[in-house]
Amino acid sequence: MTWFNFKHLKEAKSKAGRDDAGYWWHFALAIKEFLFLFFVCIGSLIHAFFPWVLDFKLLEWRINRLKMLKKQLPDDPQLKKVHFDD
Repeated sequence: MTWFNFKHLKEAKSKAGRDDAGYWWHFALAIKEFLFLFFVCIGSLIHAFFPWVLDFKLLEWRINRLKMLKKQLPDDPQLKKVHFDD
Protein backbone atom coordinates (compact mmCIF):
# COMPACT_ATOMS: atom_id res chain seq x y z
CA MET A 1 0.00 0.00 0.00
CA THR A 2 1.36 3.37 -0.95
CA TRP A 3 0.63 6.61 0.84
CA PHE A 4 1.30 8.81 -2.17
CA ASN A 5 -0.36 8.60 -5.56
CA PHE A 6 0.55 11.51 -7.78
CA LYS A 7 -2.03 10.35 -10.33
CA HIS A 8 -4.86 10.43 -7.77
CA LEU A 9 -6.73 13.37 -9.30
CA LYS A 10 -6.61 11.79 -12.74
CA GLU A 11 -7.86 8.49 -11.32
CA ALA A 12 -10.59 10.21 -9.29
CA LYS A 13 -11.75 12.03 -12.42
CA SER A 14 -12.02 8.69 -14.21
CA LYS A 15 -13.87 7.06 -11.29
CA ALA A 16 -16.28 9.99 -11.15
CA GLY A 17 -16.93 9.71 -14.88
CA ARG A 18 -16.85 13.50 -15.19
CA ASP A 19 -14.68 15.75 -17.30
CA ASP A 20 -15.07 18.63 -14.83
CA ALA A 21 -13.86 16.61 -11.81
CA GLY A 22 -10.63 18.48 -11.21
CA TYR A 23 -8.84 19.74 -8.13
CA TRP A 24 -11.65 21.94 -6.81
CA TRP A 25 -14.31 19.26 -7.36
CA HIS A 26 -12.11 16.83 -5.45
CA PHE A 27 -11.42 19.43 -2.75
CA ALA A 28 -15.14 20.07 -2.19
CA LEU A 29 -15.92 16.35 -2.04
CA ALA A 30 -13.03 15.68 0.36
CA ILE A 31 -13.96 18.59 2.68
CA LYS A 32 -17.60 17.45 2.79
CA GLU A 33 -16.43 13.92 3.62
CA PHE A 34 -14.13 15.28 6.34
CA LEU A 35 -16.95 17.29 7.94
CA PHE A 36 -19.32 14.33 7.76
CA LEU A 37 -16.79 11.99 9.38
CA PHE A 38 -15.89 14.59 12.01
CA PHE A 39 -19.50 14.98 13.13
CA VAL A 40 -20.14 11.23 12.98
CA CYS A 41 -17.01 10.76 15.13
CA ILE A 42 -18.34 13.19 17.74
CA GLY A 43 -21.79 11.58 17.53
CA SER A 44 -20.23 8.14 18.02
CA LEU A 45 -18.40 9.32 21.12
CA ILE A 46 -21.60 10.76 22.56
CA HIS A 47 -23.48 7.57 21.67
CA ALA A 48 -20.79 5.44 23.40
CA PHE A 49 -21.49 7.18 26.72
CA PHE A 50 -25.22 7.72 26.22
CA PRO A 51 -26.55 4.89 23.99
CA TRP A 52 -30.07 6.35 23.92
CA VAL A 53 -28.76 9.49 22.19
CA LEU A 54 -28.78 9.30 18.37
CA ASP A 55 -30.15 5.73 18.57
CA PHE A 56 -29.50 4.13 15.15
CA LYS A 57 -29.21 7.47 13.33
CA LEU A 58 -25.41 7.17 13.06
CA LEU A 59 -25.75 3.94 11.09
CA GLU A 60 -28.45 5.44 8.88
CA TRP A 61 -26.29 8.49 8.16
CA ARG A 62 -23.28 6.31 7.23
CA ILE A 63 -25.38 4.19 4.87
CA ASN A 64 -26.83 7.31 3.21
CA ARG A 65 -23.33 8.76 2.87
CA LEU A 66 -22.07 5.62 1.14
CA LYS A 67 -25.04 5.78 -1.23
CA MET A 68 -24.16 9.38 -2.06
CA LEU A 69 -20.50 8.49 -2.64
CA LYS A 70 -21.52 5.65 -4.97
CA LYS A 71 -23.44 8.20 -7.04
CA GLN A 72 -20.52 10.67 -7.04
CA LEU A 73 -17.96 7.98 -7.93
CA PRO A 74 -19.88 5.40 -10.01
CA ASP A 75 -16.74 3.79 -11.46
CA ASP A 76 -14.84 3.33 -8.19
CA PRO A 77 -13.98 -0.37 -7.72
CA GLN A 78 -14.05 -0.12 -3.91
CA LEU A 79 -17.54 1.36 -3.86
CA LYS A 80 -18.73 -1.26 -6.36
CA LYS A 81 -18.20 -3.80 -3.57
CA VAL A 82 -20.90 -2.08 -1.51
CA HIS A 83 -24.47 -3.22 -2.22
CA PHE A 84 -27.75 -2.09 -0.70
CA ASP A 85 -31.09 -3.89 -0.47
CA ASP A 86 -33.32 -0.91 -1.16
